[in-house]
Amino acid sequence: MWFPRNETGFAMRKARLQAAAVVVTLSILLLAGCGQERTATTVHMVTDNGAVIIVRENRASSVVAIQVYVRDGAFFETPDETGAANLLRTLMFQETASRGPGEIQRAVEDLGGYMSSAGRHDFIQYSAIVPSDNFDEAVEFLRDGLLNATFDPERVEREKEKVLESIEDMLKRPVDRAYRLCLAELMGDHPYGRLAEGVPEVLSRLTAEDIERRYRERYVGSNVLVAVTGDVNPVAAAEKMADVLSGLKTGVRAEPVSSPVTWPTESRVVVERADVRRACQVVGFPGPGVADRDNVTMDVLLVILMEGRSSRLNTRLKEELGLVHSVGAGWYTQRHPSPLFVWMELPEENIEAAERATVELMKELSEEPVSEDELAKAKMQLKVGNIRMVETAEGQAFHDGYWNAIGGEEFASEYLERLNLVTADEIQRAAELYLGSGVHLAAVVLPD
Repeated sequence: MWFPRNETGFAMRKARLQAAAVVVTLSILLLAGCGQERTATTVHMVTDNGAVIIVRENRASSVVAIQVYVRDGAFFETPDETGAANLLRTLMFQETASRGPGEIQRAVEDLGGYMSSAGRHDFIQYSAIVPSDNFDEAVEFLRDGLLNATFDPERVEREKEKVLESIEDMLKRPVDRAYRLCLAELMGDHPYGRLAEGVPEVLSRLTAEDIERRYRERYVGSNVLVAVTGDVNPVAAAEKMADVLSGLKTGVRAEPVSSPVTWPTESRVVVERADVRRACQVVGFPGPGVADRDNVTMDVLLVILMEGRSSRLNTRLKEELGLVHSVGAGWYTQRHPSPLFVWMELPEENIEAAERATVELMKELSEEPVSEDELAKAKMQLKVGNIRMVETAEGQAFHDGYWNAIGGEEFASEYLERLNLVTADEIQRAAELYLGSGVHLAAVVLPD
C-alpha cells in the first residue's frame, strides 16, 4: 500500500539558528486562506544526545499529536531475536517505577486524549493525541513512560501470550497468511521476509531480562525521533520535548543487521494448506526502496493497478475474466527495496489462470504506455491523498516522523514536484525494469 505524503507545495523559507549545541531549523510557510495570509512555523532540532525533534504548527483545531519513532524493529533484529522489538513495544508506557499498570494510558484519556502504538519493520512508533491545552501534562506522562519503564516478569509473559495469539489469529486470515508466505519466500533471509510481530518459536524464549536489556540499548537519544504537530507554540514545544529527551543516554545508534535485498531470478509457486475458509493467492514482484528514483513512479503505477472499479486489476481479473472474487495490490515504501504484490481471493480452480493473467497484465504495462487519462487520474488521486493527510495534526506528524524514520526526508520534500514530472514513458520504463521480465513469486493458501 502506498502512503500519501509530502508537503502541500507551499514555498518555504529556512533560517538556521544555533544555541547551546542545539541546531534549530525554522520553516516559515506562507498560507493563503480567505484572502488572508498567516504563518506556520516548523522547528527541527537535534539535541546533544542525538535525538531528533520536529515540531510543526497547525492551528486548524485545538489538538496536538505527539509521535515517538524508535530506530528498532525487524530491520534491526537478528533472526534469534525476531519479535523482541515488537514485544517491547506492547510493554512500553504500561508501567513505570512510580506509576502502576495502565496508569499512563488512563491519565492521557482523562486529559481527553488517547494513546496507540505500531510496530513496523523499519521503526517502532508511539502516538498520543490530546487537546492542545493539555500538551504540557501529556508530555510529562510521556517523560515517565519513556525514561522509567519497568518490566515485571509476569506481565512480560502475559503480553507474550497476547502477541502469540494475535499472530495465530492473523495467520487464520487467508490474505494475511498468503502475503506473509509470499514475503518469506520472496525476500529470503532479509528481515522484510520475517513477521514484524515476531516468530513464535523465538518469542517463546524471550524473557523479561531480554526485554529490559533491549530497552536500555535501543531507547537512547541516538535512536529516537519525536514529531509533534498541532495548536502549540512550536519553539516552546520543541524546548519542552528537548528537556524530556535530555534524560536519555546518547547510546549506540542501531544499525541494520541485513545485507541488501537480492531478488529471485526465476519464478516460483509455493502452496500451503491451512485452517482458512477460502483460497487466496498473492503474487509478488520486485520493487524499489525509499532511495530509488522510481519510488514516485511506482506509486503512480500502483494506483493505476488497484484504485477503484476502473483499475486494471479489477477490470481484467474480475470483470472481464471473472477469475476472482476480489483483487487488490500494494507496495510499502521502506528503507530497502520492497515487493509490489497483487492479492486475490478466488475459487481454487482459477488459481493458475489468475496467476497467468496477472503476469500478462504486468508485461502489458512494460510494453505500452498508459493512457493520458489513466495517468492524470492516478496523479490527482495521489495529490489529493497527500493534501488530505497533512490537513490533520495526526497525519502531519506521521508524515514528518515516517519519512525521517526511514531515511526519506529529502525525497518526501520533493514528492509533489517529482509526481508532477511522472510521464507515461517513465511508468513504462519502471514497469519494464521491475515487472517486464515476468519473474515473480506466487504464494497460494488453500483450505485444509
